[in-house]
Amino acid sequence: MDVGKFLWGVVLAILFVGFLVAFIRSVFRARGVKYNWLGVLLSFSTIGLAIYLVFFRQL
Repeated sequence: MDVGKFLWGVVLAILFVGFLVAFIRSVFRARGVKYNWLGVLLSFSTIGLAIYLVFFRQL
C-alpha cells in the first residue's frame, strides 16, 4: 500500500467528517429552512464513497 496515498486519504476523510459535522450544526441553527434530505444524504455518501475507494481501497 502506498503510504502517501493512505495519509492523504486520512486527511481528506478527517476534512469530510469535519464538513459533515459543520453542516449538521448549521442545520440545527437555521430554523425554518427545508432541506432535500435525500439529496444531502446522497451527496455526502457519494463523496465519502469516493474518498474510501480512491484512497483506502487504492482503486
